[in-house]
Amino acid sequence: MEAVEFSEHGGHVGGTGAAGPPKKVLVLMRKAPYGSLYNWEGLQVLLIMGAYKMQGAVDVAVAFVDDGVFAITQGQDSTLLGVKPTAKTYPALPDFEIDRFYVDEQSLADRNLTLDDLVIKPEPLDAAGMARLLGEQDAVLPF
Repeated sequence: MEAVEFSEHGGHVGGTGAAGPPKKVLVLMRKAPYGSLYNWEGLQVLLIMGAYKMQGAVDVAVAFVDDGVFAITQGQDSTLLGVKPTAKTYPALPDFEIDRFYVDEQSLADRNLTLDDLVIKPEPLDAAGMARLLGEQDAVLPF
């Protein structure tokens, strides 16, 4: 996988400048929503990537693995931390044309979570499905 570069002419992989079909980019949410900036930064990247998707430059998806599944759990209360709960932002992502969501089934099971515990309804993937998804991408941006 190569880095995705962006310019006023859209995204492309590897700096070739060649036009073509949108590049597939997966934002991989791996960390818990609080205690670090990873989740917040990943969410910001998703919002920005939405603008590039609207221009046809990229095809963006997001996958939640490991503690990243906590980012989309219902009932978050971060008031004692003095920060806004990020989970409320994920259901708004389709407004930015980010509408392909995936979650690792094993990560949910390991944390005693089900799809009913989540604020969005991502497509659950087993290990083989997640490996296939990762392999189909032109770029994976881990957070």
